[in-house]
Amino acid sequence: MRIPRLIAAGALAGSLLLLTAPAHAATTQTTAVTAYGYNDNDDGNGNSGTARISYPQIHTQATEGSGSYDDPTTFATDPGEHAPGTIIYVPHLQKYFIMEDGCVACSADWQNGVRHVDLWMGTAAAQPEPALADCENYVTRSSVDILVSPDPGLPVDTTPMFTDGQCTAVIH
Repeated sequence: MRIPRLIAAGALAGSLLLLTAPAHAATTQTTAVTAYGYNDNDDGNGNSGTARISYPQIHTQATEGSGSYDDPTTFATDPGEHAPGTIIYVPHLQKYFIMEDGCVACSADWQNGVRHVDLWMGTAAAQPEPALADCENYVTRSSVDILVSPDPGLPVDTTPMFTDGQCTAVIH
């Protein structure tokens, strides 16, 4: 969505010039993207196998949501990289995510100057392996452009990424 602004242009002899400015200040960032799920999520005390999240914003536990702007999926990272509540858009998945969880590997990368987000794969119960790990690897990218604070009208694929023990993620 664009918001019109009128700016007087003195050089144009008093005429007005119509410009548009984005409603959001979306930024593109090159980022490492990984994925995690119930089986390998850590509760912060070294216990894996949980859907708990560190920074609840709109969810009480990690959730896939629909991936839309209004129902984003949980993602994890270092809170210094993206503050809790930050929304991102991952183009190769055509999904929105909201920062609600911590990620030890992301924090280590962030301290070394490397951007890294970890995307929730879905389901709040243990999943068959290696199916979950294989699906996590399928969506992982060592370097991809994501949008931070994106506009809400981008294309959205509401296909869950992991369902009934199967990888259902769609790469665009």
